[in-house]
Amino acid sequence: MKLLRKASVRIVIALVVGFLLAGALTKITYTCTPIDGSVDCLAFDKAIMHPADLLNNKQNSLVKFSLVFAISAVAIFAILSVVTKYRSRGIK
Repeated sequence: MKLLRKASVRIVIALVVGFLLAGALTKITYTCTPIDGSVDCLAFDKAIMHPADLLNNKQNSLVKFSLVFAISAVAIFAILSVVTKYRSRGIK
């Protein structure tokens, strides 16, 4: 808990968690080859698995990724700051 008192550590944690959440929550839909002869076949992949499509902004994925990343990173940083503040005061 002592390590979380530094703002730089909280920022790094927030950025890493935000990146992981954005990569996991941003989906890109692809057409795939049907296995059982069905006409419609869609594959839902995570954006983190296809960084080139993410950078090309296919299906507005870069905007979604950036939005989820920004919101989650700010939220995680705020939560960590509040927890650190209350822990440092001795309120449990």
